[in-house]
Amino acid sequence: MTTDLSQERSTPAHQSGSATTRISVLGPLRLEHLDHTVQLGPKVSGLLSALVLHAGRPADAGQLVDLLWGKSASAAAETTLRSHVSHLRQKFGRPPGQGGPVATVRTVGTPASRGYLLELARDSIDAQVFESAVVEGSRLLRTGGTAEARQAAKLLRDGLALWRGTAFADIAHWWGATAEINRLDALRRSAMQIRAEALVEIGSYLEATVELAGMIAVDPYNEKVRRLLALALYADQRVDEAAEVCREGLTLLACRGLDAPDLHDLQRRILRRTVSVGARPSVPRLLPPAPSIFVGRTAELGTGTRLLVGTGGRPKTLVLSGPAGIGKSTFAVHLAHRLADHLPGGQLYVDLRGFDAVCPPLSVPEVIRTVLLALGVPPERLPVSVDGQLALYRSLLIDRRLLIVFDNVADAHQVRPLLPAAAGCPVIVTSRSSLTSLVSTGSALSLPLGPLSDAEARELLERRLGVDRTGAEPAAVTELVDYCDGNPLSLAVTAAQAANFPGLRLEQLAAELRVPETPLDALPTVDVAGTLSASYRMLSDGAARLLRQLAPNVETEFTSTR
Repeated sequence: MTTDLSQERSTPAHQSGSATTRISVLGPLRLEHLDHTVQLGPKVSGLLSALVLHAGRPADAGQLVDLLWGKSASAAAETTLRSHVSHLRQKFGRPPGQGGPVATVRTVGTPASRGYLLELARDSIDAQVFESAVVEGSRLLRTGGTAEARQAAKLLRDGLALWRGTAFADIAHWWGATAEINRLDALRRSAMQIRAEALVEIGSYLEATVELAGMIAVDPYNEKVRRLLALALYADQRVDEAAEVCREGLTLLACRGLDAPDLHDLQRRILRRTVSVGARPSVPRLLPPAPSIFVGRTAELGTGTRLLVGTGGRPKTLVLSGPAGIGKSTFAVHLAHRLADHLPGGQLYVDLRGFDAVCPPLSVPEVIRTVLLALGVPPERLPVSVDGQLALYRSLLIDRRLLIVFDNVADAHQVRPLLPAAAGCPVIVTSRSSLTSLVSTGSALSLPLGPLSDAEARELLERRLGVDRTGAEPAAVTELVDYCDGNPLSLAVTAAQAANFPGLRLEQLAAELRVPETPLDALPTVDVAGTLSASYRMLSDGAARLLRQLAPNVETEFTSTR
């Protein structure tokens, strides 16, 4: 029944209600179908257990005969087996008029090489639900913070509660089940250990000591479990007991000729009262609030999601580029909130002020210090040099899965040192520059943002002003949309001005904007002039001079050639 569960995210709740047929094999076989417990005879129970054991693969008819009858199998054994299969299919049926079966046993192969395949949803089998819980709980504990450790502890508790005895108890005597039974039993012990580790992380020391003490009673030579028990006892102010757990373990392991330097080191630190035990630092949640109104960009959102959370072992950086006011920051924050559930390690957000009209851009030392503090590094433990801080930053991200947003980046030099090496930490970068040097070297992927379509621009105005107001003046709305040319900032400023004056007709607003001499700051809601002037200041002297010469003479568009 071994399967690849690395991509599974199931809730270990056999009682979740998602399946109308549930098969429990973590103990004596139990079949529940359409909310009723189905009674099966010994042979059919063994047959169903073997089919579950082969989950997703056909079970060979010859092996099933060997399981059910062994050496006493008669010439009619395969005929009887087919009868048992037919009986099992009937148990999976639905009452008339309620559709086909939710589970079935399909015959595969040829009469000379026949097999039977159980077709059933994954969350219908308790062993597979349990495995998914172990994988997810381990991931949460490894990549998250205190909240994720608490979630992992609950997930593993529910998964372990599915056990009612020896796995595949009905066929435990069969040689074909031995490997799977041993594997599941080992996974059960791992789940208990991971849960105990999660309990220590969240500060549930008393509960952790009870569970770990039971594990030590069963396996007194397990060094890792002893270390966890000693840590839990120490954190619970039971220092002498913690030291005794270490001493007893060292003695037992020495009798087997085994050295345990980690356990010995822990004992020494316990006696010196220098052990650091406690809950993990909080997971950073630095994203600004998600935009209350977001329109369009459906294709870009899909592309960004695929690039940042897709499979692959390489670090992922997405560069969102476009002119001032095109909505890069809004898009980045909206996308980041959509991805937050995929990255339980948290979210980092830093505005690098590359195009700020007042403040200078942030330097790499300023950014890296801000990020390290957000990751829980105490100020007194910050390395002195910037290189040391960058090295610590990359080290802290290696085993984490968090999202990083660097907003308003001036150029590639400002952000390149800040890109992590960890594949589990995707980065979103926004800039008015295309950051070609990052993209061309393969360090980043480019996603330019263009203007909104006329339909999207109209929807944005409708959602900000209300359908009644925009529907009353469709011609004025069309003119406002044309005037703003799909620029979200212009649309937002226009809508804000109209919202500030509910009695103002949209036609009057359009007429005001129709005047060529209307200055950029005529709509005071947002500093449009300041937003654009920041880009102007980034131009070279020659480019700035050319723009000044062209501006008085250009009314619409022109094409430049080299």
